[in-house]
Amino acid sequence: MLTSRVSRLSISQTLAIVEKVRTLRKQGVTVYDLSVGEPDHPSPKEVKEAGHQAIDSDFTKYTAAAGILELRQAICDKLKRDNDLEYTPKQVVVGNGAKHILASALLALVEPGDEVIIPEPCWLSYPELVWLAGGEVVFAPTKVEDGFHLKAEVLERLITPRTKVVMLNSPCNPTGAVLSGSEMEAIASVLRRHKAYVISDEIYEYLRFDGREHVSPAHFPGMMERTVVVNGVSKSFAMTGWRIGYGAAPLEIADAIARIQSQMTSSPCSVSQKAALAGIQSGTAYPEMMNVDFVRRRDICHAALKDVPGVQLPRPEGAFYAFPQIQSILTGTIKGKPLKEATAFAEYVLDEYHVAIVPGTAFRAPDCIRLSFASADDIVKEACGRVAAAVADIKH
Repeated sequence: MLTSRVSRLSISQTLAIVEKVRTLRKQGVTVYDLSVGEPDHPSPKEVKEAGHQAIDSDFTKYTAAAGILELRQAICDKLKRDNDLEYTPKQVVVGNGAKHILASALLALVEPGDEVIIPEPCWLSYPELVWLAGGEVVFAPTKVEDGFHLKAEVLERLITPRTKVVMLNSPCNPTGAVLSGSEMEAIASVLRRHKAYVISDEIYEYLRFDGREHVSPAHFPGMMERTVVVNGVSKSFAMTGWRIGYGAAPLEIADAIARIQSQMTSSPCSVSQKAALAGIQSGTAYPEMMNVDFVRRRDICHAALKDVPGVQLPRPEGAFYAFPQIQSILTGTIKGKPLKEATAFAEYVLDEYHVAIVPGTAFRAPDCIRLSFASADDIVKEACGRVAAAVADIKH
C-alpha cells in the first residue's frame, strides 16, 4: 500500500504534453511547441567553458552539501549587488535546481497539518511540494482583471494561526505577473503582523518588461529573518539542464536545508557549480540580452491574441508566459463536442493545429491556457496565429 502523500500527487500535465509532442515529431509532424518554460538560447560561452575546464581539471568529486564556498560567496555578492540583501555564505545553500531548494525549504519549515498559502493560479509544483511535506494548501485567488496580482487584503483574510508559510512568485509562472514595490510592501506589512515564514521564488528575477522593478520581500524591515529567497541560473542564464538553484535564508533555516540535502542528494553537481559560478560572476549582460528577445516575442504573442473574440489576455509583465483567460470560449463546441475546460481546447489545438500549449487546469485555472514565448520569433508568430484560428473553429 502506497503512502497517502503519494496518492495526492498528480502527473505533470506539462510533461505529458512534452511526451505527446515527441510522439508527433517522430511521426514527421512539425509541432510548434509553446508548452515548456525553457529559453531557446544556448548557455553562455563562459558557462560552457567553465564546465569544460571543471571536467578537464578533474573537478568531478563530491563537494560540500551546501555547495562550494566560492559559488556561495558569488551568490552573496549577487544578492548584495542586485537586491541590496546582505547574506553570508553560511546562509546560502546551492541545490540541484530551484525546485530542490523549494522542496527542502518546505520540509524544513512545514509540519503535518500546517497551512501554506499559495497565490492562485500557481506553478503546478507548489501544492504538490507542500503536500509532500505534509502541509495543507490554502489558495489565495487572484483575478485576470487585476493582472493576476496578489492583493494584500486577500492575504490578510486568509492568514490564520495555522499559517506557517506564504509562497510568493514574482515574476510569476504561469501568469507573467510582476508585483510592484508598493504591492510587495503592502504584502510585507501584512506578514509582519503574523508569524508566517515566506518562501519567495525569484527564479525569473531578470525577466521583467517595460521597466518594471524586482523587489524581494526580504528587502523590507523585519522580513529578512523570516524569508527564504529562492533563485537559480536555469532561466537567467539558459542553464535548465545544468540543474543549479540556490536559497538564501536565516542561518537556522539554511542549516536545516543543507542537512536535508546532505541526506537526500549529498551535494549539487560539481561541474555544474563551476559553470554556475561563471554565469553569476559574469553579471547581468546575458539575461538582459535574452530579455530583449522575450520583450519582442511577448509583443508578437500579445498582438496575435489580444483582439481574438473570447480571449482576455493581460499584457505579460515578466517571465516568458502569456496566460489568457478563455472562459467564454469554453461554453462552445468543437466538432460537436463541448469544451467545458481548457484541457479539451489544448488537446484540439495540438491535434488539429500542431501547437503545444498547457491548459490552465495544471495551474488551478481551468478557464485559462499558458503559452510560453521562449521560442524563436517565427515560431511564436506562427503558433499564436494557429491558436487564433483554432478559436475561430468554436461554435456557440
